Amino acid sequence: MATAVSPMKHPETATKSRTGVCIVGGGPAGMLLGLLLAKRGAEVIVLEGHETFDREFRGEVLQPSTARLLDQIGLLPYILEQQHLTLTEGRLLFAGKPAAGFSFKRIAPDYPYAIWMPQPIFLDALARKASAYAGFHCWMGAHVSELIEEGGAVVGIRGLRHGKEPFEVRADVVVGADGRHSVTRRLGKFATEYEHHDFDVIWFVVDPPPDWSKTIYFSLGGTPLLLLPKYPNHVQAGVLLRVDEWRSWRKAGVAAVADRLRRLSPLFAQFTSALHDFTPFFPLPAVILLVRDWARDGLLLIGDAVHTMSPEGAIGVNVALATAAIAAQEIYPRLGRGPIPGSALARVQKLREPDVRTLHRLQRSAGKALLGSGSRSPVLRWLVPQALTLAVRSGLFPAVQRRLFFGAPLPPLDPAFSFRN
Repeated sequence: MATAVSPMKHPETATKSRTGVCIVGGGPAGMLLGLLLAKRGAEVIVLEGHETFDREFRGEVLQPSTARLLDQIGLLPYILEQQHLTLTEGRLLFAGKPAAGFSFKRIAPDYPYAIWMPQPIFLDALARKASAYAGFHCWMGAHVSELIEEGGAVVGIRGLRHGKEPFEVRADVVVGADGRHSVTRRLGKFATEYEHHDFDVIWFVVDPPPDWSKTIYFSLGGTPLLLLPKYPNHVQAGVLLRVDEWRSWRKAGVAAVADRLRRLSPLFAQFTSALHDFTPFFPLPAVILLVRDWARDGLLLIGDAVHTMSPEGAIGVNVALATAAIAAQEIYPRLGRGPIPGSALARVQKLREPDVRTLHRLQRSAGKALLGSGSRSPVLRWLVPQALTLAVRSGLFPAVQRRLFFGAPLPPLDPAFSFRN
């Protein structure tokens, strides 16, 4: 994602460009938006703050909802040609014992799998596809410092490339797709509708035993765990802790943390035996955030910049991609006539906000259930598995799973965005 730098002192020396769409952030949402618009012949510049895509990511699961979207626009066969794992089921453990499970075949019969694809591979695939179009440009190492405004409308941005090369981009619309710590959101002075920080996830990667089944595991009872396959042959583990609890874990020292993890799962034995410091851990605040208004004249926010998801269900990337697809359809017909009015860009929010709010409610409920399973209260520790068993038998659990993983159908996209031809 693009990050902030100090405002430039000499904009007159900057490299100046004009484009139709300037996208701040080359993550999944920004890259898909740029690709779709370039497919239609639009001039697009994507500004990505990192020098390469080759870095560590957490959100790498493309759920059935994304398989459906990619199929709708004709990109699914191309994406499946890239290196990936295919996940067909998930399992729920309680106190280390199987309690329930789910099959993607039951949740989404037409797309009975999730795709675990390293995000650098996914982003590179989108970038390579987009590079075939003359109007597409991706500037790596580009950091945004300020918005350019005229008459109350955003008409471009300024920033630095590689920490030393000033640039200025003018555009009909600037799209902030720069993640949960969005600089564009801050510079545009967007207000937050709500923000909830219910727990933290401490991520780390371990080597699996030879008989490890490559699937998704949710482990309840005691400290909740998420166990996810990670391409090519690793396990991404996430420990769910109450806010600031990780601080007390760290204060107790590396040896104490290693002992806690060993007691959580035998899967962590080899990892903890070699643990010497906290470098392997990636703490992630499980923040759910929604921006009140997603657009103003000449400026639109999408993806985590406008609707941050928590890790429950591993749906964040999928929700962002859906918003990007809708944004492409709303932006393209309005290009070429100066700054796109905020009232027109607000159509993206109108079409996507109800789905986002529903998913946020489901995520918060799931988070409370996960934390409740490890509660010190014996009543809650007894109640959660009973409620879970009832939900599975009643059909409620599969219904919630389908809503999380398969999502709500998007409005039909113009066939002109399709890559089938």
